[in-house]
Amino acid sequence: MPACHTKPFIAPGMLIGVSAAAPTAEATEAPVAPVESCDYCGATTLEWRKCKLICSSCRQINKSCADL
Repeated sequence: MPACHTKPFIAPGMLIGVSAAAPTAEATEAPVAPVESCDYCGATTLEWRKCKLICSSCRQINKSCADL
């Protein structure tokens, strides 16, 4: 097998960018997504069905895949 003409920048098995410090509170909390509500009746019972965001209360279409 021919000799490799390049060598790696770091040795195999070395970890890059790992700190030994404890994670901060900001890093451990999951981001909270805002609750979407119906544009017509204000209900929060929205469901994606066949590429449309439909309100379960009034059955109005709030968004579709074309809006994204």
